[in-house]
Amino acid sequence: MRVRGGISISGRAELAKLVGRGKRAINVSEAAIALNVSTPTAAQKLARWADVGWLRRVHRGLYIPVPIEAEHPESWSEDPVFLAALVWGPCYFTGWTAASHWGLTEQIFRTTVLKSTHRIRSTRLHLLDHDYIVEHVAPEAIWGVTELWRQDHRVRFADPARTVVDMLDEPHLAGGIRDVGDVLARYLEEHDPKTLVAYGEKMGNGAIFKRLGYLLEALALNQPGLVTEARSRLTTGISLLEPSAPSSGPRISRWGILANARITKDNPS
Repeated sequence: MRVRGGISISGRAELAKLVGRGKRAINVSEAAIALNVSTPTAAQKLARWADVGWLRRVHRGLYIPVPIEAEHPESWSEDPVFLAALVWGPCYFTGWTAASHWGLTEQIFRTTVLKSTHRIRSTRLHLLDHDYIVEHVAPEAIWGVTELWRQDHRVRFADPARTVVDMLDEPHLAGGIRDVGDVLARYLEEHDPKTLVAYGEKMGNGAIFKRLGYLLEALALNQPGLVTEARSRLTTGISLLEPSAPSSGPRISRWGILANARITKDNPS
């Protein structure tokens, strides 16, 4: 049998049939149908081609082709957003991932943030060479999103307002409350503050308006109308400004906030 680079000529023909026309991913069931073989046989073929460097295994039963020009096939990877959408879709991308896309932050984050309808056991996950924060979201909670093309694949990103509200709801999606303040300030330079109010109400978490109002005043963002809207929607109880930080600091009764992180106009981040 003639073998070229660890794969037979017939094997190359089968592989070309699977990944021809620029197909960026293949799963076992698709391979079984395309090659007219059983599912176990298809799984064995894909695993063997991955072993010799023609494919990379992304997830159980899911592979991506390695370009023939790749200098290091064992470490070649795909766009992390594309991979996440394949594995955890339906989903949408939010937090600092969406903030970066919309120009709401200049910080560079290596970890991709998304919310998925899949039941997730651990929020910190890894695919190939990429790190992810993945949180569960109910299908009906996927709103305020925009569909975008990522090369030839359609994905959903939180729109600018949903990005900010998600961060106010869960500051760790921004890297912490100080980064939320920075993103909020950027948002208000170009976007409608009324959308934040509408989205905050739809989220149904009173802590969103407490953090919003506190940040507006602490950073002197000159949004009296938005401050009034936030004040009118305050709920009872005390919320942590930074949920991931120790519960110590002054209580700000005006906003129902325990200020356990320092926020100043001159040093929001």
